[in-house]
Amino acid sequence: MVALRAQIRDEPMAADHKIDVSRRSLMAGAALAAMASAAPMAAQTAPKPTPKQMPGIHKHKVGSIDLLSITDGTVSFPRLDNFVSNVPADEVARTLEASFLPTDAITLTFTPVVLNTSGRLVVIDTGVGEAAFIQSNGVGGQFRNNLAAAGYSVADVDQVLITHFHADHIGGLVTADNKPAFPNAQIYVPAAEYAYWMDSSNMPKTPSEAMVANFKRARRIFGVLGSTVKKFDGGVELAPGVTSMSTHGHTPGHSSFIVTSGADKVIIQGDVTTHPALFIRHPNWHGATDMDPVQAEQTRRRLYDQAVAEKTVIYGFHFPFPALGHLAREDDGYRLVSVMWNSAP
Repeated sequence: MVALRAQIRDEPMAADHKIDVSRRSLMAGAALAAMASAAPMAAQTAPKPTPKQMPGIHKHKVGSIDLLSITDGTVSFPRLDNFVSNVPADEVARTLEASFLPTDAITLTFTPVVLNTSGRLVVIDTGVGEAAFIQSNGVGGQFRNNLAAAGYSVADVDQVLITHFHADHIGGLVTADNKPAFPNAQIYVPAAEYAYWMDSSNMPKTPSEAMVANFKRARRIFGVLGSTVKKFDGGVELAPGVTSMSTHGHTPGHSSFIVTSGADKVIIQGDVTTHPALFIRHPNWHGATDMDPVQAEQTRRRLYDQAVAEKTVIYGFHFPFPALGHLAREDDGYRLVSVMWNSAP
């Protein structure tokens, strides 16, 4: 989660930041899922059980794969005039109002993915982590507890796949005392993302303290994890039915994943869009946290045109829970049609 202050962004979340997490979204149940070691694929093991639907966890079937949405909380912060960098602030306010949202604040949801695929548990992105849970007196960073509430330990996780290196996606990779949070899991990160944040020559070029904090956080976390971290490029099957896709722009190596089983498919889009009411409806709007806004817009349009044409379900880390929906064309942009909660999928 992110800090409650004017400079808050979806990237870093420093240790002294306060977190405002929706109680309702954090009355989370937990999540499971099956994880997979990457290529070459090992022999499949017996399927792991998946919990029933419960508050804060939503199960969606992708063929034989169980996809679980698990809440890690939300954060709210005052809306800065440059939250959308290429549009007047009053136009952004009107769009928020038309979506029945507050005009003076932004609320972002955080929903990691857990996949139960071929007897393996695969986590995609990790939330803000145990340190945030402690700082917020249990309000934020609840992914680990939600997983346990479903009857699974972090030790059961076989793989963790990362979309990019902002704090709400990698914070949960380590514990509060800086130890690996998933002791038995193989961690996979985008090669281009790792190369950017680990390159010392890039840090002096950053325009803000928040970006510097991103560099320091990434180096601390991956310093803990060490050389065991594996890097991937686009178009690689990393787990059974889970293939990487390069979706750069939000960050230099931002990646998404395509989950397929039989005729079913879901696109895990990470932060291709950080706020659906704004950037899905207006894909040409540039988010302040998009490091290359022009490339981010191109990526959005390409990915969303594909999702519309194929009628593919899309999963967004910052979408309203359960973070799943279809996209439809609307005027010069798109419209998100959320998947309805189902108590017995």
